[in-house]
Amino acid sequence: MENQIIAKIGLISDTHYQDRLFDLPPGLADVWTNLDLILHAGDIGDLSVLDLLGKFAPVIAVHGNDEPDDVIKDLPYQQIVAINGLRILLWHSHYPDPEEEKSKRKGAWGPKLERIAMRGCKVNAKIVVYGHTHVPMIYRQGDMLLINPGALSSGSYFTRQLVTSIGWLQIFSNGKFEVALFDIATGQAREFTAANPDEDFNLLADQYQEWLVEPNLIPDVGELRRLTYEDVRAIVHELVPLYRHCLHEGSSMFRKDIIEVIRSSNLITSTDKRNVLAVIDR
Repeated sequence: MENQIIAKIGLISDTHYQDRLFDLPPGLADVWTNLDLILHAGDIGDLSVLDLLGKFAPVIAVHGNDEPDDVIKDLPYQQIVAINGLRILLWHSHYPDPEEEKSKRKGAWGPKLERIAMRGCKVNAKIVVYGHTHVPMIYRQGDMLLINPGALSSGSYFTRQLVTSIGWLQIFSNGKFEVALFDIATGQAREFTAANPDEDFNLLADQYQEWLVEPNLIPDVGELRRLTYEDVRAIVHELVPLYRHCLHEGSSMFRKDIIEVIRSSNLITSTDKRNVLAVIDR
């Protein structure tokens, strides 16, 4: 049968489970029916999310840049999946070096998409499934198809993800394939805006998130992101309860609350505490 479906693959990324996402959305079950496999493109969070996703279908996953140490240790940086002659590269798309990653976040989409496509070319893939940007997208770069299923959680502790999305990839016996991305809130397929290679990354990325902090904190967040930390995970650990409360209540994160969390912490190093407070308590 020429058009027989031989594989239906769920696509997902950036769950940040038990870090910025605390329950899987029920809408997954409405979109993901009769799956044969799930590809997770990194920033998984707690490994237990793979067990939950494994109830839908077997899962292949890679680690991202914002992971617990055990996830980075236990999952690969990239993975090749081959189905019926179709080779797929699964890759989060971040730079392994944190300082290089930080320096490459700004700028136009073009070089970012070219880099992702080149990675696929190096392993003779036809499709790259990637994550990291929290921007759902299907994009053709030359002969390479780039698919980002989007994100289930926000890109930081200071923002809220406005659109949560996943996807699926159907592979047919005649070698053709079909891709769709879904807005989880509606359960419907959606055509998300493709990147303009000449435009700045944030022009599109900002459409999928909103600030969780009060407006006068926004400039300080940018400064906090440029700091070098002795133990950033300790700061994250202390901020998660406040972040979770604000998400649940639909409220803003206020300066005084962050200051209180930082000042009262016994986990944050004295240097990190001093540097953070120098930015936000002035």
